[in-house]
Amino acid sequence: MDNLFGAVLTQLPDAEKNLIVTWLQVQGFVIKECTQKTWKDHPDSIRLFSKPSPEIAKELLDWSIEPILCGSFTKEEKENYKNNGVSLLWEKPFTEIHTLPCKTLPMSKLTWVIYTKDQNLDKHLSVFLKTLGHTVYAEGNLEFLLKRIQTGPCHFLILDWDVIDPHITVPGLTKLKREKQFLSIGIKDFMKEHLYRDLKTGIGNISEVLVSKQDFWNVLIHSFPLEEEAKTQTKWKEKTKSVSKLSFTFQEKKIPITMQLTETNIIKNEVSSPEAENLLDLFHWFL
Repeated sequence: MDNLFGAVLTQLPDAEKNLIVTWLQVQGFVIKECTQKTWKDHPDSIRLFSKPSPEIAKELLDWSIEPILCGSFTKEEKENYKNNGVSLLWEKPFTEIHTLPCKTLPMSKLTWVIYTKDQNLDKHLSVFLKTLGHTVYAEGNLEFLLKRIQTGPCHFLILDWDVIDPHITVPGLTKLKREKQFLSIGIKDFMKEHLYRDLKTGIGNISEVLVSKQDFWNVLIHSFPLEEEAKTQTKWKEKTKSVSKLSFTFQEKKIPITMQLTETNIIKNEVSSPEAENLLDLFHWFL
């Protein structure tokens, strides 16, 4: 398992800030409180910023240091951080400090390939999937995408059909679909002009599931941990709201072979994996 983050950005009273520091120290980490001018002086530690800014977050990410926001931030502040590449947010009451996760899940055998032409979305998706223990590759052009799928493992492919030209993309992926087994989630604006024309190009033959960008994160987050549908249903007891999620069947309990979009009514989740739920909570601000 890898560390989830290398920096904590918070603007809390000292008592709550000290609680975060103590919790991370109990987990075995070295914590150093820093400013934008001093953080490079503390390698091999988790840097804590009590006066954070989106600019600090972006600088950390430029140095491949993943930051996490802890505490209360305004809606505008959160959007600014998100637009600057921050993917992780923990904003639970501090009586639940034990739910602040520090490590990713153990590595699974599943590999995702992403092709959206949106660097910020690619980054958020990569952090999300790696956090949950999956291998992920984000490709920037069609040639590299096809080579990635052809030569390496690919169990899931995420495509944004609203920015990809299907006339160019579909033929190559159709050929690969005949040669290799992988499942695909496609992002598609169903209110967009010429929807029927786009569907006729065969994007539905490539992506077994098509969802709008507005619903994408909601579907993705509610689909983890990936499980057989029958197993997933045992986790939900009573009924409160309806969510859209992906349901799967697996070959030999490991390799996904079919996928569909389903509606599930939930009220209370009897968590079979609290560790995974705590990690998923870090991404609920994308909903």
